[in-house]
Amino acid sequence: MNSTELIRALSKKGTEDLSSSLQWIKPIPEDVNALIEKIDMALKIVKFSQSRCAEKPGVKTSNEHIDSLTRLKSEIESILNKS
Repeated sequence: MNSTELIRALSKKGTEDLSSSLQWIKPIPEDVNALIEKIDMALKIVKFSQSRCAEKPGVKTSNEHIDSLTRLKSEIESILNKS
C-alpha cells in the first residue's frame, strides 16, 4: 500500500489529523513506512519543543499536535494491520 491509498482509507478524524499535522510531515512520502518514520520524527520534535517551552515560567503548552500525530499514527498502523 502506498501513501495515496492509505490517505484514502483514513477516517474523517484521521483526515483531520493528517491535515493538522501536514506542517510536520510535508512532503508526504509515497512509501507508508517512510510516512510512519516521519510521523515518529515529528512526535519527537514536538515533544522536545514542548519540553523546552515548559522550562520557561508561565508558558503553557498544548498537546494538540502530539495528540493529532499520535492518533494519525495509530490509525495508519490499524489500517496497515487490516490489509
